Amino acid sequence: MAPYLKLRQRLSFNRLKYFAAACIFAIITYRYVYRNPALRLWSKPRDAAGNSTLGFQKIVVLSEGPSWRTRGLKAAAKYSGIDLDIPIQPPLTDEMIHAFQKMGPASVPHPSGRGEAKNWLSFLDIIKYIVIQDLESALILEDDVDWDVFIKNSMKLLSDAVREFTWTGKEDRSPYGRSWDLLWIGHCAEPTRNDTRRLLYDDPSALHPGKYIAPHWFPWSREYMDGLTPGKRSVQRGQHTDCSFAIALSRHGAIKVLKFAGKGEDTSFDTRLKNGCKKKDLSCLVVTPELMHHYVPPAEFGHISTVAAANERGSRAEEEEFEHIMGNTPNILRSARCKALFDSTCPGPGQ
Repeated sequence: MAPYLKLRQRLSFNRLKYFAAACIFAIITYRYVYRNPALRLWSKPRDAAGNSTLGFQKIVVLSEGPSWRTRGLKAAAKYSGIDLDIPIQPPLTDEMIHAFQKMGPASVPHPSGRGEAKNWLSFLDIIKYIVIQDLESALILEDDVDWDVFIKNSMKLLSDAVREFTWTGKEDRSPYGRSWDLLWIGHCAEPTRNDTRRLLYDDPSALHPGKYIAPHWFPWSREYMDGLTPGKRSVQRGQHTDCSFAIALSRHGAIKVLKFAGKGEDTSFDTRLKNGCKKKDLSCLVVTPELMHHYVPPAEFGHISTVAAANERGSRAEEEEFEHIMGNTPNILRSARCKALFDSTCPGPGQ
């Protein structure tokens, strides 16, 4: 072969190698930079709060397995462009549950029922799952949770509010800063008063305070919305937060919660967290009104929660009886779950 032909082939091969390398670099850049707003130098930290995991490294779901809860949750997530990780929960024996109920000295509170103990242990298992993966942050959802169709915009607004409330510096590019162990996003009660140290901020998805639906076991919570007006939310330190519909944990927060809640010594998991926040054993932030709440199937079908079912309080309705009939989601203006399933907003009664 003539020397000039060999040279031409060599140059063509080198061009092919450079082209392939450029393609690989472009793919990596797109995958790890363009698709992740937190890594873009020209982006704002709030942009990451609107990604497919709402600014956390992962969203994990606490679930006993496939049911109407997970099917509706997946539908809402698909509609909202949210990625979920629903790990298989390890089995819990009656002996483990009973032992946990009796854990600690007799002088301290203990889980009030089998359902509360089972739920508590399930939360500990999913937090261990987070710690094992060494996640920077994770959002834990209960599998019947729901949110507004504009959740990504609400999370961006929450990002701005949390960073401002915690005095997060510009050098910290994380969407919610790092000055917290637990960020309570979905709950059923947290008093907010005019004398509360808090940051009020605008959010069009926030409902009218006068239409806030308080759970029947915490009727007082509706009375403590001082200073909130339609379209306003509050970020503050958690003092009396109840229900664990949606809680975010930082890396160090997950480890602290495992140590603090892993020894029992209270009536339920969320009560243990609440008391840890109140006594400052945990650093907790909460948004009020909540951004996520649990979806409620039609009441006439006798639906009960998984905790109540474990406590054998009431009878479990057959899923096929109510799954295709619209229920409601309290305190959420435009339900993503209902939009995906019924093309409706299905607000709570009176909202």
